[in-house]
Amino acid sequence: MSAREWRLLVVALACVVAGCAEDASKMRFAQNAAVAKPVHYKAKAVVEQKLLDHFGTPINSVAWLKLPVNYGKAEGKVKSVAGQLLQVEFQADSSDLEGLKSPEISGSGWLFTSGANLGQSFLVAGYDTDDQTFELFEDLKTAPAIGDQFAVAGQNLRHGRKLYARHCQHCHGINGDGDGTTAKYLNPRPRDYRLGIFKFTSTNKDTKAAREDLKRVIGQGIPGTYMPAFVPMLKDNELTVIIEYVRWLAMRGELEVQLLKDLKNDYSADRARKEAQGTKSSTSDIEKQIAKQLEDYVANPTDGLDAFIESVTGDMVLAWEAAETAETVIMPPVPRVPDTAESRARGKALFVKTDGGKCINCHGPTGRGNGFQTEDFQKNDAAGGFYEKRGLHDAWDQPIKPRDLTRGIYRGGRRPIDIYRRISQGIKGTPMPPVAATVKPEEIWDLVNYVLSVPFEPASPSAAKAQSIAGQQNELGSAN
Repeated sequence: MSAREWRLLVVALACVVAGCAEDASKMRFAQNAAVAKPVHYKAKAVVEQKLLDHFGTPINSVAWLKLPVNYGKAEGKVKSVAGQLLQVEFQADSSDLEGLKSPEISGSGWLFTSGANLGQSFLVAGYDTDDQTFELFEDLKTAPAIGDQFAVAGQNLRHGRKLYARHCQHCHGINGDGDGTTAKYLNPRPRDYRLGIFKFTSTNKDTKAAREDLKRVIGQGIPGTYMPAFVPMLKDNELTVIIEYVRWLAMRGELEVQLLKDLKNDYSADRARKEAQGTKSSTSDIEKQIAKQLEDYVANPTDGLDAFIESVTGDMVLAWEAAETAETVIMPPVPRVPDTAESRARGKALFVKTDGGKCINCHGPTGRGNGFQTEDFQKNDAAGGFYEKRGLHDAWDQPIKPRDLTRGIYRGGRRPIDIYRRISQGIKGTPMPPVAATVKPEEIWDLVNYVLSVPFEPASPSAAKAQSIAGQQNELGSAN
């Protein structure tokens, strides 16, 4: 079935989600306040409506099939009809038959893609796996003909939502903003997915996180943080649907940010006030002009908001799909250099160089995370100027401390290949830069060997303090 035949398939979720203690009436996706603040309130309302159209609400989600999300999708044709019961035959190459066995098939969306009911959608009440018969919640006004084609989707999204509400939402929030009910008690803060950025990946610096990256983080947790390991508590199929739901939340957040930033250019929050001051016109007249211009922009079929959404989502789809290709996974072109005293010495020499990998600038001369940049003012490119607080900040505008390597806690994994990837490609969303362009693969392995040896290096507290180039006692607390 082509994307032109159908774009949206609504998945109506049950009003009571298992494991979620919140009142269903309060379940909504809150707008990204930080990005929305400088945007005109009418433009913000337009963004909310577009997101509602394409993603729905937490309780009534939309499986937007343009996105590279495994919603749990099946296609086929009708074999027989008996009222609300439809016996079907599936297309094996486009059907997730395993997903149809999930109890979450009830409430998934059914769409006719041919015949007299073309384009009409219904809700699935149940599915009998033995005779491949679907039951719909409502009677069909027009009985489908034998051979009419259909699609059903959403069981993975529904199942993922239920598991996310039970295990993830209290930290990561309803819409993945990292601001759940327990988040304020945690340091570091839970991840905010809305930028589509995940820090610890196997992919190169310009590529999204792969599904396997998310599976590793969710399954094994992140050492030194409150992110726990969910294996073996969760089964493999449960990890799969949570991953798809998290990716779906990340894509929703990305689109929201892009739309708000685009509309801010012409529809700023203070536009009416500024134009009224400059033209001596009344604010109410300018507000009417803004409303009319915004209405025209939304309605423009070629250069309007829908065209912008099409372009943005097209790029987003390509970016997420690229993360699943073998070419984007970082595999060292040379084997690991043997972990010898000579290799560690070479790695240490690179570590303290200020014109190579520049590790010392952030991590300090002894790897305690107290380099001079922890005391410098960092540029805030988004807002212009510099951050008010000294030290490093991440893509979420949160203060971030370089890793104290003497503790031997590596949040992205402690395997040599994990450390290689962190050094080679940096850490996404943080000031940790990639060094692959300036440091040879053999030298990166030397750095890996040295970094893994740092926790075992003898160093007295007084010596470490004396070597602190940040000019203060070394930070020994948890680092973000």
